[in-house]
Amino acid sequence: MRPITRCAMLLLAGMSTLAAAQDAPPAVATAPTPGLAVAPEGWAYLPELAIYGPADIYHIVARKPGEGGPRRQMLVQTKKNVGILTRDVDVPLSAATQLSWRWKVDQIPSKLPETVPAQHDYFSIAVKFENGKDLTYMWSSSLEEGLGFDCPLPGWTGREYHVVIRSGSRDLGKWLSERRNVAADYARYVGPEAPGRIVQVWFIANTIIQQGEASARFGEIVLTPGAAGKPLKVF
Repeated sequence: MRPITRCAMLLLAGMSTLAAAQDAPPAVATAPTPGLAVAPEGWAYLPELAIYGPADIYHIVARKPGEGGPRRQMLVQTKKNVGILTRDVDVPLSAATQLSWRWKVDQIPSKLPETVPAQHDYFSIAVKFENGKDLTYMWSSSLEEGLGFDCPLPGWTGREYHVVIRSGSRDLGKWLSERRNVAADYARYVGPEAPGRIVQVWFIANTIIQQGEASARFGEIVLTPGAAGKPLKVF
């Protein structure tokens, strides 16, 4: 692994003391004054990433005349940075709980398989559970659709679980609709002992490891507890 990529990986893991011990200086320095960008209304940046500086990645925009997609969209633009946008929710997790959304990915953050730390740049939408774990649905550059894997970054392994639901460049630039049974995915990709509630929804955008850039749009995000529960429009 190249020293530059290795240091970037360690910084992402929050292991600043280890990064300082590397022979070469880190390629991705922590911000002189740690902080967070101003988040869109109703959302917040994940505080633990504040040390990497105010990455201004997410913006709410309206659909332009003549364009497709949802009327209200979350524009995601990342360049050599990382940011997780969170929104608190309180939705029971039952066998019928579903997450649905629409997205249009114009550029994938990584051109390489994202299963190793040196290549783990990606876009995703995630749900966080009351037990602290999260399940994140991602668009991969090349991994097989349906593949699930534990996050390879130190500090996130055993905490975050990835599910590849789109792969490759075939549908880039198109608005696509997704629907996932969250409980079934938890049982398949995380473990059999399901938590009782979903407590947050996340957007994740990362290009800090390979120092690239990428863009996407999301919209019409809904959590449905089940047939008897009222759907929650997250965005």
